[in-house]
Amino acid sequence: MTLPCFPRVIICFVSFLVIWLTAAGAADAAVVPGNVRVALAVQTNTLGFKTGGDYRLVDQSTGKEIAKLEQGEVWQVLVEDGQILLQGRKGRLGPFAGPVAACEQNFRIQIMAGAGEAVESSTDQIFVLNGEGSSISLNAVTKPYATSPQKKAALAADGELNLVSIMNGTTALRYRGNLEFRVENGKLAAVNELNIEDYLRGVVPAEIPPSWPMEALKAQAVAARNYALQRVETTRGRSFNLLNNQYNQVYRGYDAESPATNQAVDETGGMVMTSQGSLITAFFHSSSGGYTENCEDVWIEQLPYIKGKVDPYDKNSSHYNWQVDYTVQQLTSKLQAAGYNIFKLTDIEELARTASGARIEKIAVSGQGATGEPIRVVISNADKVRIALGLKSSLFTLEKVCNQKGGLQGVKIRGCGFGHGLGMSQWGAYGMAEQGYNYQDILKYYYSGVSIAGDYGRTSFR
Repeated sequence: MTLPCFPRVIICFVSFLVIWLTAAGAADAAVVPGNVRVALAVQTNTLGFKTGGDYRLVDQSTGKEIAKLEQGEVWQVLVEDGQILLQGRKGRLGPFAGPVAACEQNFRIQIMAGAGEAVESSTDQIFVLNGEGSSISLNAVTKPYATSPQKKAALAADGELNLVSIMNGTTALRYRGNLEFRVENGKLAAVNELNIEDYLRGVVPAEIPPSWPMEALKAQAVAARNYALQRVETTRGRSFNLLNNQYNQVYRGYDAESPATNQAVDETGGMVMTSQGSLITAFFHSSSGGYTENCEDVWIEQLPYIKGKVDPYDKNSSHYNWQVDYTVQQLTSKLQAAGYNIFKLTDIEELARTASGARIEKIAVSGQGATGEPIRVVISNADKVRIALGLKSSLFTLEKVCNQKGGLQGVKIRGCGFGHGLGMSQWGAYGMAEQGYNYQDILKYYYSGVSIAGDYGRTSFR
């Protein structure tokens, strides 16, 4: 069987462990649970990359090694006639149907609860770190077991950290794990594959400031872990699970990491939120403006753990109060940019608010279409309203500005908050942490009726 490329470090949470080891090229190795695939670039023509540490270039369609990658050597990847070409300082390689990946060459570690057989490895030794920090060297071709008084063991390979970089001009953005290049719709895509815990190290500091209180950082780590795991489940069979931007979660890789956010990830390692025994989709946003919302009022799906409530903790945000004034021409442009074919706006009406009464859930806009025909469009669900008007939030009041004849000239909008208003407010988490609440308190406030579970849901906590 052809082996995929895996990131190198796994953290485990069971007291009695069986460690399965696989090296690149080892046969019959199981896929490590908890890996994520993050799209760093899509629909581009060419990309540059380089590696630091121990990497090799692999043709993923055959599992064969293309080349050993030298540290610091810059490679250009391009698409020609639907295939991948690679240009290094020693010449050109390819074409390859792909995918092609820069893979860590170090052995892989997989942790299993219960019995298991070790897979032969080309690496001679690994090291198990127990709860006291003592290191035990284990032969990679044996069947090793490890225990820890804290029910937690950290596993690590001996050697320097492996990092792969995407080149953008003279800037190199570094990432843990592996980097895969593939052709999709005639264009190049780059996908970073790595363990979910390493992925979170690049997410948490990109989503909230590392200077924030530790309990807020921990709450963000758990919420981001939940979101990523749910995306992995719902995107199985696709070439990637997540984008690296705000459409999923912002992910900036190794260079974004900080000691504080890494600590938050480590101290909540494997912890997730469940509802009725299943992982929740942990939506979060910047600032609630004082109210969170029911999921069905903002989007469509009703979720028992995403319920609206008063949020007295979110009062520190620069986004808490804001205002914007639009001329009728500016408002028309906003609607057109959102895909609404209104070419002459004559009226805008508020039709309904959410269950909390805070956000506008439905509006109607009237005017003329491209050929002068009368048009009236009803925009429903709070988030569609927010996006249609180009606003920070749907928590706002709207005042029409009219001329002496009653014709619409513009609108005055006064609002609160930033984002869709579902689930955890990041600024609310900050406020709760400042008042002495721990991360579990924070999560249980913003996600209704959830349980906190460790070891990816296998161990429950009250």
